[in-house]
Amino acid sequence: MVSIRAVLLDYDLTLMNNLLDFYDAYNEALKKFVGKTLGFNEFYRLLINYSLQTYIPPDVDQLSFWRYFRQVYRTRYGYPMEGAYYFLYWVKALGLKTIIISGRECHESSIWEELKRFGLDEYIDKVYTMFNTFILGGVEEELFDKTWLIGYVLSSYGLDGDEVVYIGDYRQDLLSARRSGIRFIGIAFSKERKECLQRLGAEYVGSNLYDVTYYLWRIIEEIEFKK
Repeated sequence: MVSIRAVLLDYDLTLMNNLLDFYDAYNEALKKFVGKTLGFNEFYRLLINYSLQTYIPPDVDQLSFWRYFRQVYRTRYGYPMEGAYYFLYWVKALGLKTIIISGRECHESSIWEELKRFGLDEYIDKVYTMFNTFILGGVEEELFDKTWLIGYVLSSYGLDGDEVVYIGDYRQDLLSARRSGIRFIGIAFSKERKECLQRLGAEYVGSNLYDVTYYLWRIIEEIEFKK
């Protein structure tokens, strides 16, 4: 019978509450490609409405811009998301694999260093980033698409889609999970981002990892009840 064997986690704004670091990385990319920066209030308005790309001038190559952004994104001011320790402890107590699939394009060691800084590394089994997609010869169908990387992880661990739950904050997280045939639990720090994920069909969107823990437990109970 089917049972949940693994949890796949996005990293930034999912496991790590690092909004200011997102802002810094976006402005660093703006300085490089546009020659100016953006105030935080306007940045926040665009972010919660998934409209940051609209601020980038049409003569700037979006792919180059966003690849640079995700290469320089680091957690300097951030900290673990509310409920992170509880969630990870609970997941590991159940014996589930916990695998990070980050939208950053950096070596996994950068994320491991951050996890160690906050004492989270002992709860994580493996870290993958978009850097792995490129060095493994994978495909990114559109910006931040993780479908190929999710498939690689499932194959590497001998997992079927119905044995996995993906947790993320971004619409591409949801779409990548859907293409991969796995269930998705959303997490959102604002009403606007929550509503966006719901419009795309997310079955549940929590405000923090305590909420996510509750809903994941409901999924596990539902599966166990059917056995």
